[in-house]
Amino acid sequence: MIRLPRTLILLSCLLLPVSLLAQDNEVKAGVSISTKLDQEIWAGQQLTLDLDLKTTGFSFSNSHFNLPEVNGAFLMQTDTTTVKLTEKIDGEDWQIVRYPLALYPQMAGQLEIPPISVRFITSAGFGSEEMAFEFKTEPLELNIKQPPGAKPGDLVVTTESFELDYDWQPATAATRTGEAVTLTVSRRAADISAMLLPPLPVFRTEGLASYPQTPGISDKTDRGDLTGIRNDSITWVVEKPGAYEIPGIRFQWWDPANRELKQQIVPGLNLDIRPSAEEQAAKVTAGDDGQNSINTWLKLVLFLTGLLAGALWLRFRRKTNAQEINDEKSAFAELQNACKNNRASQAHSAMHNWIACSAFTHYMNLRPATLTGFARQLNDENLTTELRKLQEAVVSSDGDWRGDSLLAALQSTRQQVNHQWRDQSVTYLAPLNP
Repeated sequence: MIRLPRTLILLSCLLLPVSLLAQDNEVKAGVSISTKLDQEIWAGQQLTLDLDLKTTGFSFSNSHFNLPEVNGAFLMQTDTTTVKLTEKIDGEDWQIVRYPLALYPQMAGQLEIPPISVRFITSAGFGSEEMAFEFKTEPLELNIKQPPGAKPGDLVVTTESFELDYDWQPATAATRTGEAVTLTVSRRAADISAMLLPPLPVFRTEGLASYPQTPGISDKTDRGDLTGIRNDSITWVVEKPGAYEIPGIRFQWWDPANRELKQQIVPGLNLDIRPSAEEQAAKVTAGDDGQNSINTWLKLVLFLTGLLAGALWLRFRRKTNAQEINDEKSAFAELQNACKNNRASQAHSAMHNWIACSAFTHYMNLRPATLTGFARQLNDENLTTELRKLQEAVVSSDGDWRGDSLLAALQSTRQQVNHQWRDQSVTYLAPLNP
């Protein structure tokens, strides 16, 4: 009877140290966010923030965090690699997993990084019970400086290394309608994500169609060093004669190492576009028609032979009409052949030729400056769509362009235009058998 209580007391003495040991080895955890506050921080500069997950446990698992939106800056994780550290705090060993985050301030002034929600699982060791933790970092305030010489509100890139190359193609500028010029600009910046390099400004003006291409954007990381690469391209297609000036583009960046605001200018391009041979021929024909009409009326007044002069004029018009009809048929046949063979460039040139020869230009007193203007004056949405596809195919050198839809729309339009012309010109037709 006496031995049983002694046994219980002995077991209690053996278990007491284990319980205290478990209590002493309770897993602790925490998070923090920091940066090097002893350095100057400039607008447009990449700044690295260190997000540290900490525990006195053995390992981490199921780590997750949500990056908040930062007013006046971009916060992102550009590199998925982590840094593992060990630190002694108050005599205890802490395991630390560090996530480098990239911060890109876009404006000067006081900047606040909102709390970041973090969660992860850790344990005291193999076979130990896992413990889940959730934290929020403390807000982080930073003072962002404006690079000297940069205007407030300007988008400034801050980097110690910036490279820019450009190319105008073709080497000789366009001189006639239907021709195109292309500007390609390539930029490389150290410690900057390519998505932060601004797009090229697109110059737009009547008679010069602009087609920005999809930019090539990529980031390269080499042993933690980030390089942003962006390639942009814009093509302009000449739609009508005239003088055009595509302005130059100024790129500026702040070099923090040399404390200097640098810039590089891509020169613009001047275009002096002359009318094509077909447009010149159409203009001459229009001038001749006007002069012949004046001469006919002068004959009527001078010779008082209105009936005879009218007959002569009608005969002349009949002959001219026959020639113009033949020209229109020939031009449309060329256009039809280009569409059937799916040749976008030939179809684009033939389209301009046919418009210059068609009844649309000569008899309906409508002289469109561009292909889209031609479709708009006819109020034909289907034709407008097909002509836009043709222009895009010419610009992008798309070998998959099909001309059957455009040809169908043109055949319908041609019938409509010729029908309207016959209605307007029936009073001017000479008798078939005079």
